[in-house]
Amino acid sequence: MTHALAQYDALVHRIYDAALEPSHWPAVVADIAAACGGSRCLLFTPTTSPKRGGFTIPHNLSQGALERWAAKSIHEDPLVQAGLRRNLLREGNAATSVDLLSDEELHRTSFYKELWAPLDIARACFGVVFDGIDSHKRPTVLAVYRSERDGLFEPVVVDLVARLVVHLSRSLGVMYHLRDSEWKVASSQAALDRLAAGVLLLDSKGAVQFTNVAAHRVLQCGDPLALVRGVASGQLRPTLHARLKRFEADFHQAVRDALSPLEEDSPRHFSQSLVLPDAEDRPAWVVHVAPIGEHAALPAGSGDALSRAIVILYDLGAATSVEPAVLSDLFGLTPAECRVALQVLKGGTAEEMAGRVGVAVTTFKTQLQNVYAKTNTHRQADLLKLFLALVAQ
Repeated sequence: MTHALAQYDALVHRIYDAALEPSHWPAVVADIAAACGGSRCLLFTPTTSPKRGGFTIPHNLSQGALERWAAKSIHEDPLVQAGLRRNLLREGNAATSVDLLSDEELHRTSFYKELWAPLDIARACFGVVFDGIDSHKRPTVLAVYRSERDGLFEPVVVDLVARLVVHLSRSLGVMYHLRDSEWKVASSQAALDRLAAGVLLLDSKGAVQFTNVAAHRVLQCGDPLALVRGVASGQLRPTLHARLKRFEADFHQAVRDALSPLEEDSPRHFSQSLVLPDAEDRPAWVVHVAPIGEHAALPAGSGDALSRAIVILYDLGAATSVEPAVLSDLFGLTPAECRVALQVLKGGTAEEMAGRVGVAVTTFKTQLQNVYAKTNTHRQADLLKLFLALVAQ
């Protein structure tokens, strides 16, 4: 008992520490999962996406899984609907999925079949941190997940979640009021680290402030991107591998454009892209360079200068490895639309892509518009990021 109390006290201390050091939240969520005997865990704002000011802090859930989850409306979540009907989604409440729906009822839903079953999730124990009654605090939920072999959530675990929710509400409340900008940075960087795409954040001088895990792996081998240290400044800046010299001028111009003062009507307001070949001159990578406007700029870390540009490196091989069946199941794409979507990721003009799939250009464009509509994307870059998320581990 003394050991259990000591573990609980240590976990509570880590929760409050995270209010002052938001970068600690992923580790805290992992600790909560372990304390509750869960294989996966999620602290998130179910009604507000990160793009709209919410957050998602997962443990043992890939970015691909989170993207598939986000593609489902909250109205399609049978547990949320059952909780609303039973008035259980009140601040401070804790319950299990079995309290809301029987295993048999849950297993019959498409939500379970498409999202939980592939992840080996059988049950959840959740606690409502904020219910949204206070407009300054977005609805926030802590969810711990178990597989079938892990068994049911014991009453003592439900009680533990209820007690942790109290401390989470206090910690998050402090952070919302005192450290909002650092919280956004920490949650944003955690999300960037889950991406399969490489991401670099640059300051106003073009120096690298942050690289995610995928970018770090690419930079270690130096192909196609590498870092060079400025002679005068001593700061690290991105450049291309020596074999890509013919693209170097365009790459550095794209970075300069992204860092230039933005004007609403300037074409530099939008991202610029380069398709980079592999050693055999086959299209292998897409580099997007885009500005981060002053209204959206965030410090890359505590005390750092604001990030002003983002460089995103996409591996075409990874993006085009998505199975057509996955696209059909998730987004309702027809076989023809799947072929069009995958061709778009390989690049080329509309005429070239239409030729590769053997259809008229007008047919190709119509099918592409259908793909954008069904995937809720608007351009090739968005589609590419979505596909990369689906294969992220």
